[in-house]
Amino acid sequence: MAIPFRQLEVFRAVGETASFTRASHILFISQSTVSQHIRELEDRLKVRLLDRNRRRVALTPAGAALLEHARRVFRQLEEAEAAVQTGGDPYSGKLCFGCASTTLLYLLPPVLIEYARKYPEVELSIMGGTIQEVSAQLWAGALDFALVVLPLAAPGLAKTPLFEEPLLAVLPARHRLAARPRLTIQDLAGERFILHRPGQNTRKLIDRFFFRHKIAPRVIVELAETETIKEMVAHGLGVSLLPASALSGRQAGTGLKTFRIAGKELARTLALVHLRPRALRPPAAAMIELLQRHFASRAGA
Repeated sequence: MAIPFRQLEVFRAVGETASFTRASHILFISQSTVSQHIRELEDRLKVRLLDRNRRRVALTPAGAALLEHARRVFRQLEEAEAAVQTGGDPYSGKLCFGCASTTLLYLLPPVLIEYARKYPEVELSIMGGTIQEVSAQLWAGALDFALVVLPLAAPGLAKTPLFEEPLLAVLPARHRLAARPRLTIQDLAGERFILHRPGQNTRKLIDRFFFRHKIAPRVIVELAETETIKEMVAHGLGVSLLPASALSGRQAGTGLKTFRIAGKELARTLALVHLRPRALRPPAAAMIELLQRHFASRAGA
């Protein structure tokens, strides 16, 4: 008797995320429904697929074998759908990828313009959101790949670093420290900070940086959007630490003064991630090639 499609879909989500909770979020069903599907699948196959306790979920040898087959099944379904939609042209159809809004706004426009010129038959669908939201869509198979700020603890994902950029101290142009030739993080220890929200990886990197330097920052505002942070700093409401890409060229804005903090530890790494066993379709592979070339040229500039 064939395994029901829905049970296999639920099992793959649990197996790849190692979590009943994350699987329920990906599939938009309750955790009890996830548990029911897994229980029914194990009863059908008369074998234990998962070892689970309060802290972790792990695949049994039978579960690991089934997960590999499940991945192949879903990959073949995706390939069949792509073949029908493209009508034989490998560089057509839809390309779906995820990235944070900061990356999309400041780093990707030149790449997207070049890609649209070279592959006009490919329809781009770009999902923004936090690293948790983007990762969930990757696990669900809704994205071909994603651009994320490391670190990302996910053994089922292949990760390729693309670009490292410093985080800069950003002050109002009329701030009392703005006339100095250079600043250390200790110079800013007593300032009011306007930072990204705690769930964002850029914020996590900043928090770790403060911790290493034994600084307890006074954070007065936490926001998701970099442009809003820049506006608040320009109006003298506080200082911030932001990616260099948000403060170069046309993005620099007015009323701001930036400083490079000494040392390399205050930096973020942008990486390309995708499901490890999944073969990338031609539109995705072409986009990745453009991204790698673009960021290699930035690094060498």
